[in-house]
Amino acid sequence: MISSKIRILTLSCLLTTSITSCGGGNDDAIPPAIEPDKPEKPTVPVEDPRADVPVHAEGTPYTTYRGMVMAGYQGWFGTPGDGCSHARHENTKWYHYRENDMFKPGVLRNSIDLWPDMSEYEKGYDTEFRYPDGSTAQVYSAYDESSVMLHFKWMQQYGIDGVWMQRFVGEVIDNPDGKDHFDKVLENAMKGSDKYQRAIAVMYDLGGYTPQRQQKVLDDAQNIYNSYASTRKYYLHENGKPMIALWGVGFNPSERGYSNEDIQILTDALKQMGYSVMLGVSTYWRAGGGDTYTPGKTSLHKLIKSVDAIMPWYVGRFGDINSYNTGGNEGGFANMVSKDLEWCKKENVLYVPHCHPGSSDLNMHPYYTRNSRAGGDFYWTQLYNCIRRGCEAIYIAMFDEIDEGTAIYKVLNKSDVPSNAADEVYWVVYNPRNEKMTYVNKSGYKMSTTNTVFISYGAVEAPTDGWCRSEKEMGITFEGIDDNLKTDHYLWLTGEARRMLCKQRDLQESQPKR
Repeated sequence: MISSKIRILTLSCLLTTSITSCGGGNDDAIPPAIEPDKPEKPTVPVEDPRADVPVHAEGTPYTTYRGMVMAGYQGWFGTPGDGCSHARHENTKWYHYRENDMFKPGVLRNSIDLWPDMSEYEKGYDTEFRYPDGSTAQVYSAYDESSVMLHFKWMQQYGIDGVWMQRFVGEVIDNPDGKDHFDKVLENAMKGSDKYQRAIAVMYDLGGYTPQRQQKVLDDAQNIYNSYASTRKYYLHENGKPMIALWGVGFNPSERGYSNEDIQILTDALKQMGYSVMLGVSTYWRAGGGDTYTPGKTSLHKLIKSVDAIMPWYVGRFGDINSYNTGGNEGGFANMVSKDLEWCKKENVLYVPHCHPGSSDLNMHPYYTRNSRAGGDFYWTQLYNCIRRGCEAIYIAMFDEIDEGTAIYKVLNKSDVPSNAADEVYWVVYNPRNEKMTYVNKSGYKMSTTNTVFISYGAVEAPTDGWCRSEKEMGITFEGIDDNLKTDHYLWLTGEARRMLCKQRDLQESQPKR
């Protein structure tokens, strides 16, 4: 009874409320249902796969390679009149610009595939090349202090931490002219490091090394330790010691002239001297195969475990983004980086992956294949994958290597490069059995319609599976930065990669836009 009255009263109240709220409008209107508040779904934070690296404070010493992006610096370009003893000799006056002892237009007559953007250099040297407008093309000499200082200025401007100064055993040991050149370039670079507060360290390229040269290399390294490594504020350190690197480890000893055991002795002596050591190793150092001397894998791993850091070499191992993602023997090079990193972490060795913007050395090796830079996408793909997989430091090849097309510094756009057309008729003979190229300017060569066989002239012969082609037919031009990009594009990308490594910008798979 009481319940019935309550239900009637409640219905009456609801009806009264409905009529009042409608204001005499639609008497059949039904008020909307009131939805209860839905609790917000908790946000699950996405874990950042990047390593937690120290961020270097400008103006302070470089106490670790971690958190840094550094490039290799060849520093090997010289010119007539630059003051180096190389310039006194006809065959070396265009040091590392030359091929077949000359620096002239035409394949096998010069060694560079990119042309430096000379607009900011204090001093340039005239060449026999001509820009598209007919004016004389110029190049620089690294023997000039002003050239190297400009390069270090760019490093600071674009946020690149510094460089590894290449020191070639075959060019500084038992070679007074080469030692003159590289000693002066190193001196120039140390001044640049001081002025622009960039990290610097020395890397020996072991090409030309033999066990008989061990003491001479150690004497040279001791001089560098006394003059620079232990005294300069911005010389790179790792684990409390100045760093030095040895590049060319893990390859076939019959081709290199030294074994892993030989380099172990050299490495131990450098450590005893007071250095922290990084090794530049073969691509497949961990699993073996490919460029790695697999029978020596045990001694190689023992050597690697005894040093502070390693840097595997990748130039020539993949030529585009697809081959980077799928090549190698472990499902792509990005996967290889992950496995390399895991191995090194276990052994407490700093793993430094190597990235490069592309490569080309057709003027020296016209049978090679061009490496497409893809407007920077090829480069950024490597940088992104190394950083997202947790790498703590990166090595860039190279800052200034225009003779193998890996340079990241300012080079001319495609429409601005000089002509590479020769001023005479000549032929290039190729023997694929030994990859030997022969430059011939005799008129007695006869080419078949297929360019696979020819009638030999004099003492120069090619096998029937080789070829002989005219320079004009080959049509090898200088490479260049895409015309829609600035000449500093790869410097800028390198600086952006450093920011991404240090979590100063978002982790980004696609190439950033300026």
